[in-house]
Amino acid sequence: MNGRLHPLRICATAARPGSEGGFTLVEMLIATVIVVIGLVAVAQLVPTSMMMNANNRSDGTALVVAQRQMEALRAIPLNTTSFTDPSGTLCPPASTCYIGDPSQAGVVGCPIALFNNFPVIDYSQAPVDGYNNSYTDPNDPTGAVNDVRWAVVTMTNGTVTGRRIIVGAFRRGMKTPTYPVSLDTMVSK
Repeated sequence: MNGRLHPLRICATAARPGSEGGFTLVEMLIATVIVVIGLVAVAQLVPTSMMMNANNRSDGTALVVAQRQMEALRAIPLNTTSFTDPSGTLCPPASTCYIGDPSQAGVVGCPIALFNNFPVIDYSQAPVDGYNNSYTDPNDPTGAVNDVRWAVVTMTNGTVTGRRIIVGAFRRGMKTPTYPVSLDTMVSK
């Protein structure tokens, strides 16, 4: 035989007589269950991801709306107590909005609450006329309404010397609850 193996002998020793290769039905069922569990777990992430994306968009929009309102209120001269906005972006059309009252001490406008020792607009209370606005973003395909409110503390020393402005924005109509955005600033001479 010259030290070489015979091809038939290799084939005969490689396979056991009476055994067949492949998977059993039980092995296939176990593999299928593992794959289904993995697919279900991944499928549950999709709605959660979509909800988080919608909430992030809501928070981002509310922040931009609150910043725009804050900048507009900061730009109003200290001796002015009211303003109008014909476009309805900062104040409802054909309405007068207020920016504090030097004759009243303390907070004037929408109610505030303390959150971690910081004042925030209290959205559990009703809005105060002249200190709120509703804004609908024209670029938002859902047409969601942002509830914008503010409160003002006016500092006086015979004349108005400063103003603390607290602005909040909250997007109404979300399926999952989100938190209002609150900004706080001080304007003085």
